[in-house]
Amino acid sequence: MKPLETGDPTSVGEGRYRLVGRLGQGGMGVVYLGRSQSGRAVAVKVVRPELSTEPGFRRRFADEVSAARRVGGFHTAPVVDADPDGEPAWLVTAFVPGPTLQAVVARVGSLPLDTLTVLAAGLAEALEAIHRAGVVHRDLKPANIIVAEDGPRVIDFGIARALDGTALTQTGLQIGTPGFLAPEQLTSGAVTPAVDMFALGVVLAQAAGGSPFGDGPSAARHYKVVHEEPDLSAVPGELRAAVAACLSKDPRDRPTPTAFLGSLTVRHPAGDGWLPDAATQLLPRPEPSARPTAPDAPRATPAPETSAPTATGPGPASPLPGGAQVPEEPEASRPLTGTEATTRPEATTRPEAPRPAGTAPATQPEASEPAGAGRRSASEPLGAGRTEAGTVPATARPDNAEPRTRQPRTVPDTAGRPAPGPAEARQPQGGRARRRRAVVSAGLVVALAAGGLLVWRPWSGAAPDDSNKPAATGPTGSASGSASGSAAAAFPAEDMLIRQDTAPGWPGTCHGVIARRDASSAAPVRLVAGGACDVLPQWSPDRKSFAFTRTTPEGTAVWTADADGGSPRRVAAIAGGRVSWSPDGGQLAVLRQKDGVQQLFVVDVADGSARQLTSGTGPVEDPAWSPDGRHIAVSLQTRPENWQIHLVDPAAANRAPQQVTRLPHPALDAVWSPDGSTFAYTAGTYGTGGQGDIRLVNADGSGDRDLVATAAHEMDPAWSADGAWVAFVRGPYEKPVVWAVRTDRTGERALTAGGAAEGHPSWR
Repeated sequence: MKPLETGDPTSVGEGRYRLVGRLGQGGMGVVYLGRSQSGRAVAVKVVRPELSTEPGFRRRFADEVSAARRVGGFHTAPVVDADPDGEPAWLVTAFVPGPTLQAVVARVGSLPLDTLTVLAAGLAEALEAIHRAGVVHRDLKPANIIVAEDGPRVIDFGIARALDGTALTQTGLQIGTPGFLAPEQLTSGAVTPAVDMFALGVVLAQAAGGSPFGDGPSAARHYKVVHEEPDLSAVPGELRAAVAACLSKDPRDRPTPTAFLGSLTVRHPAGDGWLPDAATQLLPRPEPSARPTAPDAPRATPAPETSAPTATGPGPASPLPGGAQVPEEPEASRPLTGTEATTRPEATTRPEAPRPAGTAPATQPEASEPAGAGRRSASEPLGAGRTEAGTVPATARPDNAEPRTRQPRTVPDTAGRPAPGPAEARQPQGGRARRRRAVVSAGLVVALAAGGLLVWRPWSGAAPDDSNKPAATGPTGSASGSASGSAAAAFPAEDMLIRQDTAPGWPGTCHGVIARRDASSAAPVRLVAGGACDVLPQWSPDRKSFAFTRTTPEGTAVWTADADGGSPRRVAAIAGGRVSWSPDGGQLAVLRQKDGVQQLFVVDVADGSARQLTSGTGPVEDPAWSPDGRHIAVSLQTRPENWQIHLVDPAAANRAPQQVTRLPHPALDAVWSPDGSTFAYTAGTYGTGGQGDIRLVNADGSGDRDLVATAAHEMDPAWSADGAWVAFVRGPYEKPVVWAVRTDRTGERALTAGGAAEGHPSWR
């Protein structure tokens, strides 16, 4: 638990509920530990003020509260009070002391059959009560299941539907957590109680130690959810048929909670409890003192650097009633920023041994939920090697992402290469359109979670979650993606160049202009006049000018302008796409078509003269000049379904590009860190069916790890000048939002408000 922050309320309900600390933060608001006037511990959810002004939100919130109050049963945390008309609106539920199922599995590993059957029955009884009240949970997952001495308790049910129709869902965010979403939720189908049964099947498979839809990036797993059968090999035979029924593709084929209960043979373990001994040790012990106050929890210190992945638990905990503990929420453990930022350790690690009783974590609604793998951000399920309660991998696995087909952003000769889809064929060559669609034609989703809201935050101010939290270490043991990265790095003060759309239509129609964002203004300032499709700005090394790609009726060309937008000048014709400056500022790496293949060229900024550097049969994309000037990194198509980072020697045009990465997924948009030690890149695809995450990889191709990975499409990474932050763009394509995160995956924040579309950031 964290102490209250400046600006937090100290009570709700005209003083009926005193707030003593923060339990967590999520899509709807902040969850506090509170105390009633009699001293009883409660969980208090205070709704974000901006939601209260959304049309219809209060009415939907009141309806959902009313329905949730009707939920009874043994296995839920009941709603005890609420005020939908309050300023702000709030909701109080019973506080259930104990660890989450996520935390238990992270520490204990797979649960035995007897425990699994009791868990299955308890969760089915909870869903039976929830559905009987006319409520659909919509976010059943291990982080929303509290493990109590007498059985599981389901928390945080029903209220999320109040977000329907708000700006959050209109900007592409969807209610639910990636990894637990049913096929119909990924294909814009109807949300019915059957989605909860699908999530129940995933929860039980993970509790058994399995990963029903694999451990790859979110897009690969979502494809499997819709198109492939689950892997239930880890589920004990007696439960397998029941779990398989829950995971049916067609919601009509899934059992109701009542039918599911009827199919179970519940095997109560011998003895007093339903949990194995190692899990029982995690339960809170009763304390003689009935009402201890909750002192401020000490801040967690950054995790030390190690040479191998380490299993580390949540941060320091503060005592709660009955001896329950609530961990200080690590950055890695919050739900999505979506947040899916992951590290997939390259060696398997074993779960940490169970902690002694009295030190186990316990969470409440939205208190901690990373949704990624290994240390995946808050959107990938536990089975992906990540734990939602901290950075302890239940099983850490290497990334086995399926390759995804690349749709080139410039229009190539079609011989031997994928043809562009309709959107790509229509759009300007220099527009770099990247139309993201779901694996099956609908937009993939981002779970609503801490840091995952498209809400304006001051450019240079601290993010709400920007505190001294432990840095999750990656496969190489470094807490930072770049040698210059810092877990405590301040937010950069440098201006950022962006593409801003002056009218809707992107990516089918380009209305881009080049603008600058800085700390002194809440809106971007347009820099260059005269263009109708200006995109992909790039600062020069001395920041006295910038280059950009402009498309006109006459064609596509690279242009330059002074830092204030003055003296715009056409340099040379190009095929489109990003350009990159040489370290001395005298040349630009660009893309041109040659004999039907997109190749790398270098043009002189002064006179526009050009020379060709590549001549192979595979097209190249995304040139990035190294800080020392010795190489130009490109994404080269190694086969029709994959692109990998290669290095080109600008001084030896006849030398074949040197392949750096051999990854199981495409590597696009590669950009060098300022010290030249690391690439940030987009792992995934653009065009129809596109889906990308932001990853880091060492300059020699080793140490590939996630930086940001959610169910949304992330793309276009850009380093800060000090190498401590990476800016990136998060979809949907029609309304992209610029975000930034430290290279140790802390401090993630939205930099733009989701109004006019902004993308293509350049920070240095």
